[in-house]
Amino acid sequence: MYDNNPITLLNLHRLPARVDYHGAGVLLHFEPVAIRALVAMGHLKPVGNLKGSEHKYFCTKTILAHANDEKWLNDASRAVSKYWAAENSRRKASRNQSNGENSPRSLPAGIH
Repeated sequence: MYDNNPITLLNLHRLPARVDYHGAGVLLHFEPVAIRALVAMGHLKPVGNLKGSEHKYFCTKTILAHANDEKWLNDASRAVSKYWAAENSRRKASRNQSNGENSPRSLPAGIH
């Protein structure tokens, strides 16, 4: 087994049959949070029939096939970029609303 250290995983004589978010991230060179986003968007499918927040694993063979598929990597990279752009936009809008920036501003005294 490996300890979520990328060097340990990549130096194994034989890769494990399945990897978690960290292992998938190492093999695909994505952050674990990007792997979660790819799962949420349907670009990656964990093995098993897991529900909710159960610990998810991915078939290493499938992950390596994706790593060798230029089209999949391009699509996944674009999807992650779009995901973060949407998240940042959503957070910015939420932050602006909580600061009252979307509410009508009052005019300074004496200006009508």
